[in-house]
Amino acid sequence: MQTATLNIPAMRTEVLAIEVAKVLESVAGVDKVHITLADTTARIGFDESLASLAQLRGAVQSAGYVVGEEPARHSCCGGCGG
Repeated sequence: MQTATLNIPAMRTEVLAIEVAKVLESVAGVDKVHITLADTTARIGFDESLASLAQLRGAVQSAGYVVGEEPARHSCCGGCGG
């Protein structure tokens, strides 16, 4: 299991957050999505054998959102948050 955090600057309302979460959850291999409106981020847990960071970014961009240039943070399982 991998985790990635995407910065989505336009995601500033609950409605947009729900929409972004649905888009990410529709990507094969995505296990969980956690949205934080305060810093406009989406933290995604996914199976790296089924999905990639590029696919996650692409799904969000295809839905009409810009993914910020801030480098995404990765960890092996998300358990330690590192």
